Amino acid sequence: MSSTCTCLSSHLPTRRHEKFLRRGNQASRAVARSASTQKEKDTFSRIYGALKEQYKEDEVKRVLDSLEFVSTGQEYTRFHPSKGLQKASSYISGLLAEPFHDLDDLNYLWMRKLEENFSDIQGELTSALSNPKLSAVGQHVWVQAARAEAVAYGPDWKTLVLQDRCVWEDTNCALFPKTVELLKKNGVPSVEVFFAKQAPNTGIKPHTDNTNFILTSHLGLDVPEGECWMKVGEFKKEWKNGHGMIADTSFVHSTANESEVKTRYVLIIRFWHPQLTTVERCALQFLFDAIADPSELGISAAVQQARSRQKKSSECNDKKKRTNSRSLGLLAKGMK
Repeated sequence: MSSTCTCLSSHLPTRRHEKFLRRGNQASRAVARSASTQKEKDTFSRIYGALKEQYKEDEVKRVLDSLEFVSTGQEYTRFHPSKGLQKASSYISGLLAEPFHDLDDLNYLWMRKLEENFSDIQGELTSALSNPKLSAVGQHVWVQAARAEAVAYGPDWKTLVLQDRCVWEDTNCALFPKTVELLKKNGVPSVEVFFAKQAPNTGIKPHTDNTNFILTSHLGLDVPEGECWMKVGEFKKEWKNGHGMIADTSFVHSTANESEVKTRYVLIIRFWHPQLTTVERCALQFLFDAIADPSELGISAAVQQARSRQKKSSECNDKKKRTNSRSLGLLAKGMK
């Protein structure tokens, strides 16, 4: 289950870039049709070419392959015995496919930290919900799913966004400072962060989020325990307050809040699959930016943003190396 559209074709419901990626998907699919226009072909070629120029081809081969796959209009479909059906139009090969991931995996230590600090996050949500001016002071507060496939979500699943496509929503973040600090401090590899509420006696019909390189985590904040659940593939888990779960929502999944009176609130974090390399994550973020505005100027801006991120990443790595070098020097000195 998801909020925005972080696949290269289309898949998430509400946020601003959903319409851009849907447009990008339509353009790239059109390239594969004989009736496609030269303009659409040129758009795809510009994005594909810019990606190859910006990164070493051998380091982003899987991303290039994924973009080409999108352009054919195909959908990766596989039934995993004892796991369930996986479907993805935005697909990167070689990634672990499990309906639910083990929270004790070292890649997910950040989720354990969020669980430990659950009361801070819950407290900020409770405070926001009690604010009668929340809709006025926040941005896009409790909006419905907006994509074509949103029929699966229904009108009673709504979100309040803190982050979209790796960009923080400053207005809403100011309302949840402790939550945002916890996410940043614990190095959560987030792409999207949002609170989601599901009304009593409602559910989300079986669907797929159509991308396998973004995983979805939930942290129960105010849930009717024993009365609400999420099914992913062949497995079903109940939400519990203060407990997290991590799912691969490229598997067909559904949810239900069977309470007669209580609304279910969770914090949802959509994040990079841990088996993506750092370069692949940067390349995918570049594609998000380029597809959002596929004009020559837009792609040029996406290139500049990518270079800026690479520079910051390089500076951060250099700082870590200097820190490690100093630490090793002290260690070596102490061993003499």
